[in-house]
Amino acid sequence: MNDQKLKGMPLASKLTESLPGRSRGSLLFKRSQSGAISAYFRYRLNAKDTMISLGQYRLSVRAPGLALSELRDKAAEMALIASEHGDVKVYLAARAAAEKTQRQAEALAQQLATRQGSFEELLNAYVKDLTARGKVKAKEVERLFQTHVIQHHPDLMKRPAKSISGEDIHSVMSALLARKPKGRGIGNKAKTVNTDMRSTAASVHRYLKAAFSYGGKAHLSLDRDVSDSKVFDIGVNPATKVPTLANTRGGQTESLTPEEFGELLRHLDTLPPREMAICKGLIYLGGQRMEQLLRVTWEDTSDDLLHLTDGKGQKTQAWDHLLPLTARIKQILTPLFESKIGPGPFCIGRRCIRPDTAGKRFSDAGRALNGSGKTRYFSYANVRVSAETLMAALGITKEIRSWLLSHGRNDVQSIHYDRYSYLPEKKAALELWGRYLDCLYAEKEWDQGKVIVLSRKRPQEITKS
Repeated sequence: MNDQKLKGMPLASKLTESLPGRSRGSLLFKRSQSGAISAYFRYRLNAKDTMISLGQYRLSVRAPGLALSELRDKAAEMALIASEHGDVKVYLAARAAAEKTQRQAEALAQQLATRQGSFEELLNAYVKDLTARGKVKAKEVERLFQTHVIQHHPDLMKRPAKSISGEDIHSVMSALLARKPKGRGIGNKAKTVNTDMRSTAASVHRYLKAAFSYGGKAHLSLDRDVSDSKVFDIGVNPATKVPTLANTRGGQTESLTPEEFGELLRHLDTLPPREMAICKGLIYLGGQRMEQLLRVTWEDTSDDLLHLTDGKGQKTQAWDHLLPLTARIKQILTPLFESKIGPGPFCIGRRCIRPDTAGKRFSDAGRALNGSGKTRYFSYANVRVSAETLMAALGITKEIRSWLLSHGRNDVQSIHYDRYSYLPEKKAALELWGRYLDCLYAEKEWDQGKVIVLSRKRPQEITKS
């Protein structure tokens, strides 16, 4: 067989070339009426001639098809398959199926590799999830991640989140603890407070654990479309391997004495009217969370009610938190309701006052009163602790305080069945609390007995000027 014989084949004719070796089959060529020449591998299977198509013979250099040498190679390959596996068609079908499966697996692996989320993408996805669920800490978490993790570890941020180890988290936390707090004010040039980074590190560590926990199950969620989202596939949470820092929140559990609380109430009179109303409102409303109360809009208010939204904690959906307005609270908030200058009552300009701005008014008060020897230093965290402590001393039950301050209620009864608003109980508690605060402000004796507050430290003698 040669190219000259093949090209000279008459129309509708056949040519056969036996393959080298005994019973190895042959190479068969068929020329159709159109002049095209097709090649086949012919062999005996179960006493019958069986043909396997090899392709079209190339009649010229530029014509489609295969050269004679290429067709011979393919026929030899088919002969080898026939000798080893018998039925060539069955073998080729199985091989084609296996190759298809392999291609699909490779394509899936490539797709997963493309969707494989990095460490930075995990942190951003967790913040996005918090924001979507209306969590009040979303902005704080985003700031902590950007300031203390992402900016300082660019190489680590590029790695797949699933490859991050406990040692990597330890290096992030160690670097954070070694840094000094930034200065305050514009350009961070103001002097920093005398503190370390332990509290900040504890917060970052807590949110890193939560982010990796989210990444371990986000792609399996049945509540959202994850077809285009990143896959993190976290097997073991690396942040849990790093022990939690101890003694990072001890200062926030100290309560002010009734005398110190009275000094604070009188000191707030030195603030501008709107700021005084906001700060006293926070206290007379029981020491509410700033993030929840200060974002209240005019649409969330009525003559006798404030409608807050509580999105903190592990709840999947924010719940309503209703606060009744007593006559005394309305009197305190009068400067805010008489002049509607912003989107909500708790505004000192065109926008609602920021929690850190309001918090600074309390820490400034703590600094000033401590400097004059009237109180210990305190921040708003201590004010919240003091409010609940003193309300407990007044006989307001733990359950009512829980509803009044929207503490976590994780039992089945509270989450799924109890839809009572507790407004009468809340109002009664706030009326009692308001009368008590007025007594502290006026330095009058409370007619229902002396209130004693326990402290982990020895009581300090309060010097009154």
